[in-house]
Amino acid sequence: MTPHTPKSKPPAPKQRGAFVDEASDAVDVQRIHMNIVGREKMEPDEGFETTPWWVWSASVVLLFAMGFYLGRYSGSFSAVAHEVEQPQAALGVQTRPEAKGDLLYAGVCQPCHQSSGMGLAGQYPPLAGSEWLLQDKETPIRILLHGLQGEITVKGNVYNNRMPPFQDKLANDEIAAVLTHARSSWGNRAGAISAADVDSLRSDAAGRGPWSAGELEALRKKKPS
Repeated sequence: MTPHTPKSKPPAPKQRGAFVDEASDAVDVQRIHMNIVGREKMEPDEGFETTPWWVWSASVVLLFAMGFYLGRYSGSFSAVAHEVEQPQAALGVQTRPEAKGDLLYAGVCQPCHQSSGMGLAGQYPPLAGSEWLLQDKETPIRILLHGLQGEITVKGNVYNNRMPPFQDKLANDEIAAVLTHARSSWGNRAGAISAADVDSLRSDAAGRGPWSAGELEALRKKKPS
């Protein structure tokens, strides 16, 4: 009796859609990937569009309008700053600001005689109530033009210091303005001094050095009453 040989099972049929080997697996994965990529939208390209012509036209018109506006309404950088207020400047005539006595005093006299006009005890004499400032016009003009040195008695107190000359530093109208300010401040009630007053004494004593109290007192006595 022949031994029974078991029959081999027939190969299982291929199932549709199943991955049966590595090659077919790779093909199916690639196909699936391409299907997915095909469904995605392409990213838009930005920054490469041509600028519309109307944008360029509008820019040119805007720049022209701005230039016209600035040229018409921004004023002038001419050296003649205010032709209405200072018409002489347009004619080439040099003008100087009006001398301000209070400003000149603050810059020239205040360091010694103080803002109160009381001076510094034992060093600089007061201008408030000073007989040398108020008794006549000529004496303070002479002192400011040529300076003062040596002893001087002011309001009963003796001072011995040196005041520098200002004939080369201040113009006639500036000397007149600062003296007028001092003669009408801190309770002083003396008359104004003009630039013409200063000019006459400047030319009379041109080239001389500082005054002394004795010289000024002698000139004061010679003055006709």
